Amino acid sequence: MEKDSTYSVFVADDDDDDRFLMKIAFDKCCPEAKIEFAVDGLDLLSALEQSPSHACLIILDLNMPRLNGFDSLKILRASKTYQSTPIIVFSTSSSERDIQKAQRMGANEYLVKPIDIISLCNMVNKLKVDWNLVDCQ
Repeated sequence: MEKDSTYSVFVADDDDDDRFLMKIAFDKCCPEAKIEFAVDGLDLLSALEQSPSHACLIILDLNMPRLNGFDSLKILRASKTYQSTPIIVFSTSSSERDIQKAQRMGANEYLVKPIDIISLCNMVNKLKVDWNLVDCQ
């Protein structure tokens, strides 16, 4: 029996392992979330358009093929539909230049990918609280 979801979290990341770990972390720490995965920005835009669920949080990797995180962020922020949707950049890069660029482009937060599942679960718990995901409908 499938659980009912009141919101969807969209994650765009081209790395299979990162998507797998993100799924584990959300299943453990935020099981009520419906997670929608995309392998790049173009896949994300298509998934957002086709989904019957509202995007309550969008998580973007920076380095993806076809349409990267910065380009995806630019397109999303130009759309009235996603101007107020929380968008988190989630990258291996800790470059201050990338962080500042993401913030200038409208990212709500920039997180460096953690190196272990416990840290990733802690991050998911923080996102759940910070962005009030439980109340998103």
